[in-house]
Amino acid sequence: MIDLKKLHFFVAIAEGMHLSRAAEALNISQSALSRQIQSLEDELGFRLFDRIGKRLSLTAEGEDLLPRAARLIEQANALSVRGKSIVNGEVGHLRVGATAQTIASLIAPALTGFRAENPGIEITLAEGPNRSLIEMVERGTVHMAIATPSDPADFGSAPLFVARLLAYLPPKDSRREQAQLPLEALADAPVLLLRRGFMTRDLVDESFRKAGIRPRIVLESDSPHALVAMVAQGHGIAMLSSAASKGIHNFNPVPLTLSGAAISRQVSAIWNPTRHRPAALPRLVRTLAAMAHTWPTAGRG
Repeated sequence: MIDLKKLHFFVAIAEGMHLSRAAEALNISQSALSRQIQSLEDELGFRLFDRIGKRLSLTAEGEDLLPRAARLIEQANALSVRGKSIVNGEVGHLRVGATAQTIASLIAPALTGFRAENPGIEITLAEGPNRSLIEMVERGTVHMAIATPSDPADFGSAPLFVARLLAYLPPKDSRREQAQLPLEALADAPVLLLRRGFMTRDLVDESFRKAGIRPRIVLESDSPHALVAMVAQGHGIAMLSSAASKGIHNFNPVPLTLSGAAISRQVSAIWNPTRHRPAALPRLVRTLAAMAHTWPTAGRG
């Protein structure tokens, strides 16, 4: 394989057709430069220059090679610049996973500012429930996910917000005006839940187990909006996290409690510590955290 450094020397000489000036510009001795060109000619199997006294001229083979060599050098320089930009986090590609609710309420608004400040960073989003997001991080399908792992010690993480469990009550339910609602009050109520795999569902199931309640589940769905639509028609009580509430209007959900305490869970940006973490990722995490902290307290639990 031809040494790019030798090609660089060849191009430098060819541009000025003067060996001593090229040697001075390259900060190399004239004799060393001559040896490098001789070595390149030996590798190629033909002469690059005709030497007439102190004058140089390109051979036909040299003329043919020069533009190609110049393009290679230009591409190599561009590659070096690109590599430095990647290391500095100025360019690159981030793959991020989150639930549909988190994408709508947190990522979408946060990306506006992030992209304005980081135009060289391309971001691809992957949507899924909590368990799928954790698997994506483990497999390396995404560089980062916004999720709640059962064992946080397995991941690198940065806290973003606390998701509080809320109850969406039918229009005629007088408890809609309460400041909070004990989970025990839902013991005999028809409840509307997200499917298993969502962080909110894990929190609901865990809370019902602690309370010793076997819930009356009348609908399991992937869509918070479907659950709330059922509530609006009086078909049950939906249980959703405060993160989902930012995308739902015309409702005033009531915070749920268990034994007098709020039912909540920390939601974090998580990544696999055994895999490569792009240089731009910490900046995105800081942007997401800053956006989450602008949410009203009720929205963050």
